[in-house]
Amino acid sequence: MLYQVVHRKPMHIFKKVLLAIALMAVSLAVGLVVGQWSGKEAVLQNGALLQRLNALEGLQQSLERELAASKLAADVQEQAAQELQQRLTQLLGEKVELENAVSFYRDLMEVGAKREGLRVASFTVLATNTPQIFQFSILVTQIAEKRKYVAGDIQLKVIGILQGGRQEVIFDAKNAVVGFPLKLRFKYFQDLVGQIRLPPDFIPERVSISVQQNGKKTTGADFEWSL
Repeated sequence: MLYQVVHRKPMHIFKKVLLAIALMAVSLAVGLVVGQWSGKEAVLQNGALLQRLNALEGLQQSLERELAASKLAADVQEQAAQELQQRLTQLLGEKVELENAVSFYRDLMEVGAKREGLRVASFTVLATNTPQIFQFSILVTQIAEKRKYVAGDIQLKVIGILQGGRQEVIFDAKNAVVGFPLKLRFKYFQDLVGQIRLPPDFIPERVSISVQQNGKKTTGADFEWSL
């Protein structure tokens, strides 16, 4: 058997170790430099992103304030428009009422070619909170060249349908809730009010009103039953 003797040089091994250590040191230094540079770059990027985020948040808050102010202004304008519309409607209603009142009083005072005597000018009926009980108003006027106090009685009949047949309900002590009897005493006009109770299932259609002036013949008028 043959043996080969290898001579190892200690200096050669030492150089290799030093080279390895140097490479490791360089690698470590390069890694440290790269890490620091990357960290600084990340910090700068984070700072820029933070500034952008703050700017966006400020812009959002500004837009939210503008939106709230715009909504408030729109609400105020809408409310003002509604109030103006309501006021306009109220004024138009008052205008119509005044015109009707002027027309009524002009008609009341002007005799002209109209026949003198009592006249049933209007009839109004309203529902109450109690079923089958209705409140009514009868306006009676006097047409005369020289007016004087008149007195008399009013009879009110409600004509309608009950159980398939025609029926009359008279405003009397039995069917009256308030206002009975209807007595007249006035010089120019009188508004008489009362409440009448109608039978269950009674369907009113029209109203017949008769005015009996003391010592004179009867006058009257018919009206549709319209709530």
